[in-house]
Amino acid sequence: MQARSALSVYLAGPGVFRRDADAYGARLKALCLANGLQPLWPLDNHAEGEPAAMARMLAEKNCAMIRACDAVIADISPFRGPNMDPGTAFEIGYALARDKPVFLYSHSRHTLFARTAANADLSRDAAGKSFDVDDMQVEDFGLTENLMIAASVGDIHDSVDAAIAACVASLAPSQR
Repeated sequence: MQARSALSVYLAGPGVFRRDADAYGARLKALCLANGLQPLWPLDNHAEGEPAAMARMLAEKNCAMIRACDAVIADISPFRGPNMDPGTAFEIGYALARDKPVFLYSHSRHTLFARTAANADLSRDAAGKSFDVDDMQVEDFGLTENLMIAASVGDIHDSVDAAIAACVASLAPSQR
């Protein structure tokens, strides 16, 4: 019987925008390899040409990585505001639409409502609903991120290590 190759995981998140993205990615990949997972890191994709063409090429290459992976591990920590990175949100949705298991982690344990309230002037209506300065309701389900992310995936771990461990525990037994 031939042994199955390591399970592959796509590493989604705003870490690709860090000043030290290459070193950060190397650390994430090492954590995956130490846990028997083959990491797929978006910055391992390369593209050349005009910016718009490069963007399209990178988006397709990242989507190809998601199609090829066994699971996605995604950092949904707040990014440039109270919410997660929108590119990561897309990648999560893309993976879920392809029936890929997704494992989330966030460095923030505050609810989305608390993070939004800390950065916005909120008002309440007679029913107790909160609204921002643009008169848009601010969701308050007590979740770490928007309900479509948090409720679709389940547990949101407090570290990449915990998300990797959950991925291994969930997937590895089915691959034996």
